[in-house]
Amino acid sequence: MTLAELDEHEKLAFAGLLRLLVRVDGRFSTSEVAAITGLAKEMGSGEFWTLMREAQVEMATTDALRAAVGRVQRAEVREWIHSVLVGIAVADGIDETEDELLHWLSSAWNL
Repeated sequence: MTLAELDEHEKLAFAGLLRLLVRVDGRFSTSEVAAITGLAKEMGSGEFWTLMREAQVEMATTDALRAAVGRVQRAEVREWIHSVLVGIAVADGIDETEDELLHWLSSAWNL
């Protein structure tokens, strides 16, 4: 699956979750920077960073992010988003807060 295959609401949920994942532990490590940069290049840097800016505005609250997560219905999209997030999290080792987020997402999406 690729970013281009996602619907707009799925893209925003992905970007909102990705933003939260890199912020939740309170640090943005050089390993995470490298992983995000690689992901952006792979997905198309222009669209990726535009999407991240949109998510910053659209997903400014936890409630908005939870609502966006709830709108993602396709199982293959849920699995893809979760696997990408895990890949970013392991870049510098999954800490407790990242693990909690990933477990919450797994539970919310029945993964």
